[in-house]
Parts: sequence; structure tokens; C-alpha cells
Amino acid sequence: MTTAERYSTAARQLYDQALVELEAGDLRQASEKFWGAAAQAMKALAERSGRPHGSHSHFYRLIKDVVEQTEDDRFDVWFSCANHLHGNFYEDRMLDPSIRVNADRVLRLIDELEDVQLEPDN
Repeated sequence: MTTAERYSTAARQLYDQALVELEAGDLRQASEKFWGAAAQAMKALAERSGRPHGSHSHFYRLIKDVVEQTEDDRFDVWFSCANHLHGNFYEDRMLDPSIRVNADRVLRLIDELEDVQLEPDN
């Protein structure tokens, strides 16, 4: 299994774990696992594309390039939802319905990133 495949697998596993946390009422942990799922999906894309992925700034650049290449700004929206969930881990302000809406968008991000291939970053 390649590193990119391991990241993709981890994205799905974290997403599933987040759903369990959400159903158990642990909104903070669910939020962070949804973020983690999105981050793993972005790492998978970065690996496939020969891009760095060690920081949030790498993710912002990656998503910017995905939006430019695909001409689909939904990727930016989906990433923003994931990032919002990440913030909820620290602030614990989001309510269950909002987390669920954002979680659906994270799943879209994970699904759609699987079909993207970017040129290596220069």
C-alpha cells in the first residue's frame, strides 16, 4: 500500500470514528476527527501530486490549486467547513446540527479529492 493509499484509508476510518463520536454526543471529539479525516484526504492528494503537506499553510495552498485547476470553488467551501470543525475542537461552540452539516461537506471533500491530481509544486 502506498503512502497516499494509507492516508486515504485513514481519512475514511477517521470519518467513521467521527460519526461514532457524534452519535455518542461527544461533539468536540467528533469535530476533531472530521477535521482529521479531511486532513488525511488532503495528505493523500499531496502525496499523489508530490506536494508538501506538513502544515496548515500547505493545505491552504493545496486547496487553492485544486480550486484553480478544477474551477470548482466548492472545494474551498468544503475545506472551510473542515477547518471550522477543527476550530470547534478548541472552542466547543458548535451545536450538533451544525456539526452534521459540516460533516456532510467534509465527506464531499474526501470523495471529490480522490479524483484530483495536481502537478508537483515548484
